[in-house]
Amino acid sequence: MTPASLLKKLPLALAISAASGAVMAEGQAKELQPLEVWATQISSSSEYLGDNDIQLKQADHLSDLMRMLPGVEVGGTHSVVQKISIRSLDDTDLNITIDGANQQAYVYHHAGNLLINPDILKAVDIQVGANSVLTGGLGGNVAFETKDAIDLLQPGQKVGGRIQGQVASNKYFGTSFTGFGRLGENLDFLAYINQVDRDNPDDGKGRESLGNDGKIMNGLLKAGIALTDEQRLEVAYDHYKDEGDYPFRADMGVGTNQAITGDRLYPTDYQRDTFTVGYELDKGDALYLRANLYHNELALKRREDAEEYAVKEGVTKNIGGKVLAETLLEHATFNQTLRYGGEYNLQKTRMYKDGHNKGGEEAARLALYAEDTLDFDGIRITPGLRYNFYDIDATAADKSYNEWTWGLAAEMDLNSQWTLRAAATRLFQGPNLEEAFYADYVNSNNASLKPETGLNREVGIRFRQQQLGGFDEVNVGFTAFHTSINDRIAWSRSGGSWFNQDKVELKGFEASARVEKGSFSALASYSKTDTEDKLTGNPIADQSGDSVSLTVDYTFPQQVTLAWESQWIMEEGHYNKPAYNVHSISARWAPKSVKGLELTAGIENIFDEYYVSHVSRIGESNHPRFGHLVLDDSEPGRNIKLTAAYSF
Repeated sequence: MTPASLLKKLPLALAISAASGAVMAEGQAKELQPLEVWATQISSSSEYLGDNDIQLKQADHLSDLMRMLPGVEVGGTHSVVQKISIRSLDDTDLNITIDGANQQAYVYHHAGNLLINPDILKAVDIQVGANSVLTGGLGGNVAFETKDAIDLLQPGQKVGGRIQGQVASNKYFGTSFTGFGRLGENLDFLAYINQVDRDNPDDGKGRESLGNDGKIMNGLLKAGIALTDEQRLEVAYDHYKDEGDYPFRADMGVGTNQAITGDRLYPTDYQRDTFTVGYELDKGDALYLRANLYHNELALKRREDAEEYAVKEGVTKNIGGKVLAETLLEHATFNQTLRYGGEYNLQKTRMYKDGHNKGGEEAARLALYAEDTLDFDGIRITPGLRYNFYDIDATAADKSYNEWTWGLAAEMDLNSQWTLRAAATRLFQGPNLEEAFYADYVNSNNASLKPETGLNREVGIRFRQQQLGGFDEVNVGFTAFHTSINDRIAWSRSGGSWFNQDKVELKGFEASARVEKGSFSALASYSKTDTEDKLTGNPIADQSGDSVSLTVDYTFPQQVTLAWESQWIMEEGHYNKPAYNVHSISARWAPKSVKGLELTAGIENIFDEYYVSHVSRIGESNHPRFGHLVLDDSEPGRNIKLTAAYSF
């Protein structure tokens, strides 16, 4: 029996999974507080965000939540294209989860691999860069966690609900309903449904973005039970569906689609179904454990009316689990925090034409890891070790890989204000599966294809001081990084195969500063990533220009909060990506006279800027078949948003 077959027969009970929201940032466990408003708590290793929820986004796309974070960029403007990039590495190089369910996928190169509704998210934990053996991926980790009933129930409340309506001038409206409650002392439940009806928005030039007219529906069911005072079990089903008449190439701009297919649109159905079972055990310092099992499926179906077939569908599945435990130990001269666990994932792809199975691929991953933080009263040293086994059965490669990776981090408190940090993490990633939507397209096998390996190195400094310069609190952070990726896997159009293109290097930094005084706060950040393909000497395609952002907010005694956001992206010269700047304003009012009512208004892209995210399709191309193409996937122009919500 081969290692691959052994993996596929492993009982999932041996690899139950910790919900990714339990991932520790910079060695500290996260404890999410009950939500006072319908908001999403954002945490990032690249920036000090404070303890306040980000409340005013009215987010309808992941870019609304994440575009201001240094080192993070979100591309794609169409609803079926949500593309996360960290330090110029896209989602195929990241470890992304929703409630612990692995979202690893490569569905179709003209669509995104993520279907996520920002409205229902409780928390987003972003690790910028691979800096822990507890997670895989070359570029970092993004853990999305959806809301629970216990987050929404007020003290003494048995049942509650929330109704929300939203309208935007450019051009969509949406509604949602949430019901939640507690049955007896131990059982809680949540039911959520959200629907958004979209039309074609206008970009900053006033040009209609043809092919965005569609509907999105997201439903979530959750139930949790306290088995004992120390144990909790939770089951959830999350269904997301996006359907409409969309372009053949949804990630490309109007100019390209009109040049290739004219105004023709294709009935498209893109959906995600996620099942999770989570378990939590809390025995205090002796043992804290979170685990879950999951089944996640992405399916993209499109009617093409070609001669060979009418309906084409690409499907990718992730089945597996993870367990992560933490034990705190006290010794005479130091304290110890030990984290340990393992994970298993089986990924499958299939492609169908008119319902007929045309084949697919699969890969299995197994990882075991341990990380130990030794705290010597102001000096913290964290060694870690990870075993990776990866078996792939695909046209590009049919083989197994074994690799040990390691991590080593150190922190030193110079005093009560200043902390120094340095870390190094060994990287490993096996070849990805082909895109599911073209599983019947056979690439050449490369028997010598190597996995991607490398090293991520970081140094940083943090400063935190209360009552400084007239402010109640000042926080400053800086991280410099150097990431080397060996045997980077690329595709050869001429050879029709995947090959190792030598080496890629990423260098740069993220810096941020936050000040608070009473009801006022301001957050500024600067990030820079320079990339180089050592084979050509050129940057990699997803390199962005330097990013500067500023967020200022103030809460008035009348329960009104105002916020202003600005972002400046510098020019990226090699790929001719123009500079741009975007500004938004928002306000939230919770009148005391009507308990539970929240009114939120905002204007995105106030000055109607025409711009394209540097990690979206951008630039011009001379195609041998279609001629000169303008690829720009331009962002929407000015957008006025209004949201009314009532909680009871």
